[in-house]
Amino acid sequence: MARRKKTTEGDGTGAIDLTPMIDCVFQLIIFFMVVTQITTQENVNLRLPDAISANKEAHNAKKIFTVHIASANQSSQEAIPKDWGWFCFGEPRPKSPDEMRPILDKMASLVDQGKDYAGRNAQGISENMIYVRCDARCPAGEFAKLIELLVEVKMYKIKVAVMKDAAQ
Repeated sequence: MARRKKTTEGDGTGAIDLTPMIDCVFQLIIFFMVVTQITTQENVNLRLPDAISANKEAHNAKKIFTVHIASANQSSQEAIPKDWGWFCFGEPRPKSPDEMRPILDKMASLVDQGKDYAGRNAQGISENMIYVRCDARCPAGEFAKLIELLVEVKMYKIKVAVMKDAAQ
């Protein structure tokens, strides 16, 4: 017995059911909202050192990026942490000196006319500004290591964040 093929009569518009595609899109949106880490550069837990005289930082000051020198274990409640790390670009993992050197070299050479990043001059010295936020409890050696790396990549324009003394 021959089987007859079922035919359906349509209205001729060829409509496609979009419901499954919309479900997939919403599931993807929810997935990316859940797994995406939203961080900022200023989320590093540190206590800035006090300064007798400090200039007020302009809100729109041109700096290329910020390096934070803080406790490597950000959840630690120690009075004086043992391990220190360098954080940048809002990443929660501290960078070692070996990881920081190529980053600093790249930032020293960065040219962007729209953001007023000049890169290096004819002598190879960077014209870009770096901002350093260092914890007041940090050993001077950690700060000195960062300064040595900045000198190696010829990046001499540095701003150090401090808290202005309240007595002044």
